[in-house]
Amino acid sequence: MPRNTINTINEQDAAILPPAGVSNRQAWYTVWLLAALYVVSWLDRGILALLAQPLSASLGLDDRQLALLLGLGFALVYAIGGVALGHFVDTRNRRTVVTIGVIIWSLATILSAFSTNFEMIFLLRCGVALGEAVLMPAAISLIADLFKPAQRGLPVAFFTSIGSFMTIGAYALGAAAIGLAEAVSSDIGLTTWRTTLIIVGLPGLLLALIFAFTAKIPTRSISEALPAAEVSMAALIQYLKKRMRFMGPLLSLTGINCIYSLAIIIWLPTVLIREHGMNASEAGYLLGLVGVPAALAGNFFWQWRGLRLYHRDPEKGILRTFVLPSLCAAPCYAAGLLSDSIVLQLSGFAVGMFMGSAFNVMTPIAIQSYTPTRMRARIVSLNFLIISVLGYGLGPLAAVEIGTWVAGEWQGIRTGLITLSLISWPLLVITTLAMVRNAGKPNEL
Repeated sequence: MPRNTINTINEQDAAILPPAGVSNRQAWYTVWLLAALYVVSWLDRGILALLAQPLSASLGLDDRQLALLLGLGFALVYAIGGVALGHFVDTRNRRTVVTIGVIIWSLATILSAFSTNFEMIFLLRCGVALGEAVLMPAAISLIADLFKPAQRGLPVAFFTSIGSFMTIGAYALGAAAIGLAEAVSSDIGLTTWRTTLIIVGLPGLLLALIFAFTAKIPTRSISEALPAAEVSMAALIQYLKKRMRFMGPLLSLTGINCIYSLAIIIWLPTVLIREHGMNASEAGYLLGLVGVPAALAGNFFWQWRGLRLYHRDPEKGILRTFVLPSLCAAPCYAAGLLSDSIVLQLSGFAVGMFMGSAFNVMTPIAIQSYTPTRMRARIVSLNFLIISVLGYGLGPLAAVEIGTWVAGEWQGIRTGLITLSLISWPLLVITTLAMVRNAGKPNEL
């Protein structure tokens, strides 16, 4: 395709090829290191959920303070901090940025073991959130530079699949860490919850050293040679304004999907407990057994589907991958919840998870393909900010409020989830179609 058909702002990016001297083995080795770091980050962020009771008793925390530590407080710091830190990923040496980020979150986790009050552990949890906020933007940026455009789907799917697995897997690893802590706590003179935080924080320090000395980090010769003004936050804002008709829908898609999908993930255990007489453990394991395989299968299927569509339609094939999930995910969730049958509820949940996983894996791939190299990390961070606000902030609360208004507090959660899914559905479809229509040319054409 003639060079003059490429968007002016992306002309330099269009010429970028994966760096010479990076073998497929080196590229995948770095992806495996990033995946290992992602596993540790999930463990460090999730361990407090298992330690909530002893932590609360030891430090005298109330439920509101626990909620800030476990949920919204962590998510907002993670999302907002990620936007600022994404600038360093885009403009500084990524080996250094990732290494420092891992060290910060690991040390913050370890130091949390010595907290004596809410203020101290809250500040340290903010440190965990800020350190972890570096990883996802850096990983998406690195994968884009380590692999050719047609090869990015599988490594992105592999990396993002860690999140699907660790949603439940973090609890299993955390339980193992607690078991180890119980065995050694008396020997070191600390309570079990404090020893557990030390144990889960140590692997990150080791992996930080391994990453610092062995990861293959490609150079960004064009991006690094640009004047400071070309990689500044002002340049990013100017780019977003110019491409708002495309970037707005692209960055909003996953957030809109998360409005109802995260609400369902959070509240479906309560539905199973209240309506089917399960205990919390049974509900958690059952949803993990159903949801994790569905999400993992979707992660790898949709990147494969996206690659096929990309070969047929290099200009918009990646984006057309979103169309079927946007049409089907929300109705599948709602259809399952409309039934009183546990089999149908879980079936709808599984299909919804499969369909919805397209947004988790294909959005980073689309960002890699359609945005300038020097801005990718910050754009990924903006995407996570929208997900946090809509998914963690709005969705779960909206489901409760809608359900209570329609059906009453006790029976309202399922009604709220159904209604929220159906309200979000047309918005998701319209946003998807707007994104495809306004895409323009990807960087690689």
